Amino acid sequence: MTTISLHNLTERLKSGYMILTGEYGRKYRNQALLVPNYGWVPCSRKLQNNFTTNPSELMVVISDAEDSYRPVTSDIWVTRSNISTVF
Repeated sequence: MTTISLHNLTERLKSGYMILTGEYGRKYRNQALLVPNYGWVPCSRKLQNNFTTNPSELMVVISDAEDSYRPVTSDIWVTRSNISTVF
């Protein structure tokens, strides 16, 4: 898994929706953010439950080929950052 912090972006991200396809062909309407250089990226449940478009609070998660668990619906997600500031 690769994680990329979005904290360097200076403007809020545009929000919208996209359709994801599940394991058995079922379609899901999922909230998404337009992330520069990545396009429309689906939001994780964690982000949907505590939504923001502020990039300083977000990160992109990308599944790698060797990951033991890879979501069926998408190999890329945007989620709340798990990085906290240490003083």
